[in-house]
Amino acid sequence: MADENASKSSGAWTPKQIGLLVVAALGLMIVVDFSQRLAQSQQRVEQSQMVASEVALLEAERSALQTQVAYATTDAAVIAWAHSSAKMVQGDEVLVVPVIPTGAPTPFPTPAPLPTPLPNYELWVQSFLESAPAP
Repeated sequence: MADENASKSSGAWTPKQIGLLVVAALGLMIVVDFSQRLAQSQQRVEQSQMVASEVALLEAERSALQTQVAYATTDAAVIAWAHSSAKMVQGDEVLVVPVIPTGAPTPFPTPAPLPTPLPNYELWVQSFLESAPAP
């Protein structure tokens, strides 16, 4: 019995303890690998959603452009363009271009004439005569 206590206290690892450590290390490695794979999977899902929304937008734009091309190749589009942009008419039509009347230009008001300045000696005479007290 003393030998058993001595072997336990000497710090020697038993095969059972070594096996548990190996299993724990492997389990830890598996858990870390699994979490990395989950993170990568989540990133790929987000990227695929972004790409899907971008594809949907591009398909809608493509559809709108195809509609515009289909209309632009019709006779109605050519006639509408000729009337609006090129100012063309068909044989039985008359081109009327409205002219906006500009009217006469607004005249500037004439400034009031400035009074002619009095010479200095007259200003002095006026100032002395007006300030003199009346008897």
